[in-house]
Amino acid sequence: MIKIIKNFLEENEIKVLNDWSLNNYHKSFFTDPGMDINYPRTRLTTRIHGNLVYKGPENDKEKVEYPQEAFNIQKRIIETLRLKNALFPNQFRHGIVTGIGFEFGSISLHQDPIYLPNTYTVHCNFLTQKPIDGGITIINGKQYDINVGDALIYTVSHLQHEVTQVVGKIPRILWCYGFCVTDEDMKNIFSYQNIVSKNT
Repeated sequence: MIKIIKNFLEENEIKVLNDWSLNNYHKSFFTDPGMDINYPRTRLTTRIHGNLVYKGPENDKEKVEYPQEAFNIQKRIIETLRLKNALFPNQFRHGIVTGIGFEFGSISLHQDPIYLPNTYTVHCNFLTQKPIDGGITIINGKQYDINVGDALIYTVSHLQHEVTQVVGKIPRILWCYGFCVTDEDMKNIFSYQNIVSKNT
């Protein structure tokens, strides 16, 4: 249910993704998810919130255009994980979300929803910029302090997770690739016999 692939991203991809996030986080399609009531707007994300869903680029009033490198990475993830049914969460534009966390920003403990029946929600997360300290992912109580460019893949619909507070003036930048994964594809990604409550 948790898998790490070291050095998945290339240096040029990391630079392009960071440049895009830093050049765009001030735009209206980056919003505060409200997961840290003590320090508002210390974390911004391109994820769609509330009852809104992504219905394709032609219906996206924000016209979010991720760099081509983001889609190249997505294709490589699908090929590497041998996903036969690459279905995306409906709050992810093109199946992709990026977030930027500033000093004091954190993510409270939560589980993500199951978007489609008979699937698991799986995220493939990449840190493309680490803060001076903090900003560490905790999954079911265990810290995963991954390096820039590593892939952290886990079943966010079945595992409690959070992120510690960002320390220092260097923002934490994360790119998240979301998938609604079938039983067959779960077997391709990792063994999941330890899942406590399998959705039906």
